[in-house]
Amino acid sequence: MLLKLLLFLFILSELNASKIEAEFEAGIYLPNLGGTITNSVAPSNFEDDFNHVKAEATYLSLDLTLDYDYIPNLFVSYYYMQNRENATLEKNVRVADGDFNSSVVSSLDYQVINFTLYQDFKVKGSRFSFFGGDFYSGDLEFDAGVNTKLLLWEFQVTDTSSSWIKVNTFIPLPYVGVKYYLYNLTLYGDTSILAFSKANSSSYRLGIDYKVVENLSFSAGYIYEQFEVLEEQDSVDFYTSGYKLSVKYAF
Repeated sequence: MLLKLLLFLFILSELNASKIEAEFEAGIYLPNLGGTITNSVAPSNFEDDFNHVKAEATYLSLDLTLDYDYIPNLFVSYYYMQNRENATLEKNVRVADGDFNSSVVSSLDYQVINFTLYQDFKVKGSRFSFFGGDFYSGDLEFDAGVNTKLLLWEFQVTDTSSSWIKVNTFIPLPYVGVKYYLYNLTLYGDTSILAFSKANSSSYRLGIDYKVVENLSFSAGYIYEQFEVLEEQDSVDFYTSGYKLSVKYAF
């Protein structure tokens, strides 16, 4: 579904190249995992109890910059991870309606899609002299908007029987970001944070892009994603944090 959406947005950008700039990104995200499940029995920990410590995820994004008055830009990012681990529980643990206290197999299936509408505010740099040399200060960009986050998360535990928790929810969050451009180098950072009665989420990205040829850049960054949701009798607090390596291509 997401690949079809990204393809549609790319075709849209090609319809009027003078008004729309598109940048597609593909890479790998290497997160550490953590968090808890809390209910009436006892809290359980994804790292200590179920051995979910590290994972690998596919990462894709598309950034559409629109040169139209009063129309915001669109940034869509996606990552998907699956992780399966064996563990021997040292205490009684409840997941949804199942109780477990022996050797178990657990699996995590996690997808995050961020739909971010944002407006950019650019500050042009200037040239200056320093110790007889001529330098450029670089350009700044400030972004503000709304990030609608779609979380698709499932955790399943199995021994002689199976029990699972599913989280399927949209969470709208305010979005702010900043970018610094200097020749072939781009530094960026952004964040989205919101809490309300049923669910809360926070995320941030930090990264650096280096343009190696006209339209191609290598990117390295750090991503943190967290959510807390109450699903019936279970309160799930889950996060991923780690490094991202990717390639970006501008059309």
